[in-house]
Amino acid sequence: MQLTILQKNLHQGLTIVSHIAEKNLSMPILNNILIKAKDNIITLAATNLEIGITKQIRGKVNKEGGIAIDAKIFSDYIALLPNEKIDIQLINKQDLKINCKKYNTIIKGQNAEDFPVIPQIDKKISLTLAVSDLKLALNQLLFAINPTDNRLELTGVLFDINNKYINLVSTDSFRLAKKEINFHLDFGTLDSEGLKIIVPFKTMQELARIINFSNDELTEDSDQIQIHIADNQVLFVYQGIEIVSRLIEGHYPDYIQVIPTDFKTEITIDRGEFLRAIKMASIFSANSNAVDLTINADQQEIIIEAVSGQIGSHQAKLAAQINGKDNSIRLNYRYLLDCLNILPVNQVLFKIIDGISACEITLPGSNEYQYIVVPLRK
Repeated sequence: MQLTILQKNLHQGLTIVSHIAEKNLSMPILNNILIKAKDNIITLAATNLEIGITKQIRGKVNKEGGIAIDAKIFSDYIALLPNEKIDIQLINKQDLKINCKKYNTIIKGQNAEDFPVIPQIDKKISLTLAVSDLKLALNQLLFAINPTDNRLELTGVLFDINNKYINLVSTDSFRLAKKEINFHLDFGTLDSEGLKIIVPFKTMQELARIINFSNDELTEDSDQIQIHIADNQVLFVYQGIEIVSRLIEGHYPDYIQVIPTDFKTEITIDRGEFLRAIKMASIFSANSNAVDLTINADQQEIIIEAVSGQIGSHQAKLAAQINGKDNSIRLNYRYLLDCLNILPVNQVLFKIIDGISACEITLPGSNEYQYIVVPLRK
């Protein structure tokens, strides 16, 4: 193997794939990145056996070949090189010789054939999403997952795909987030029941990290992401990057039944002021994380309070547009902040049934995003 590549391009590619090359004592080969060079394309790959990531980069390939190389050592070294052309050559079958300006080194590697094969999936359904929609959705969903939950089906994001749109859903049983996004069906058919898959949290975390990278020179349609679904695997394709992951088996809870209806009080309020008041109250919530919200329809105001026997107490009164009756509810302030911090709007719609039923935060005039929170008992 012999190739020439720009440091900037190689460094970006390594940053993308090396993230999942974790230290593994039982399978040391998983500590490595696979490098393959052919037809002026350099392919980088890493896997932890649950997720596989490959990235293609353009370069000059004088001699094709491949090697598995320690991910951390190789990535750290390449990151420190100047942004110049790098000449890379495989010598003695398992030694990687790297030359860049006045810097020369040799890193010992392993046979490429020892690296686990990243599977090719048997595509049943293929669809395309706008990257901007998926970025926003993941930002509004991932915080509502507990990745250490014993209920495996709750440790991922549900893709509930029907003929009109996809509902992306996440929950940890104490709160639930749902985001509706549009898509284009490229291949396969959906029956009247649609299709439901659960993608692991770690996979969605990696995907969220990757789609925030800048555009890649190899690809067109960089504002789109393709999703290919098989029986027990999913493949995401974006800007020369492929992420293949297993799917979580199991039955996701019926989230539609969880979403409350028949609200008694609806409050439209400035998001920034609401956020500030909750942050202030959190200082006085001590170990309980509890803040009390009292809605006064006649005065058109919401009162936010927190009391601590050791610290003191806090109360804020905010003007709001209130429809319905007087009401009150006690909530975990962390759950409120998680949502209010990420909504890209000036106003939010806060809906309450009573003090013991789940409440909802959404956007005025839209149900594309819904955030459901179970109250604390007083």
